[in-house]
Amino acid sequence: MVTKKDRRHSGYVTPQATVSFKDLVKYDLFINDFYDDWSDYRDGFRDWFRDFKLIKKIKFGQFSYNPEIVAKRLQMNKKQDILLRRRKLKKNKIKRLT
Repeated sequence: MVTKKDRRHSGYVTPQATVSFKDLVKYDLFINDFYDDWSDYRDGFRDWFRDFKLIKKIKFGQFSYNPEIVAKRLQMNKKQDILLRRRKLKKNKIKRLT
């Protein structure tokens, strides 16, 4: 069984159907997967240092030549941590009210 993450990184995509699912079953049609590395090109950039949507660990020796990058990454990690806590508190508050 292949997980969604493995499938996403493999480069194989399933095209969008232009007919309804009932017609696919009725006429015994299949949608074949094909290799398209460009469709999910963003996944390859997720590990890039400037992508601030992730909280990343920093190896200080790796970026000792440029302390501004390390400072910016620490600042953005802190921001993402605050946003994550805010989302969790808001979610728990909504659950308590309902």
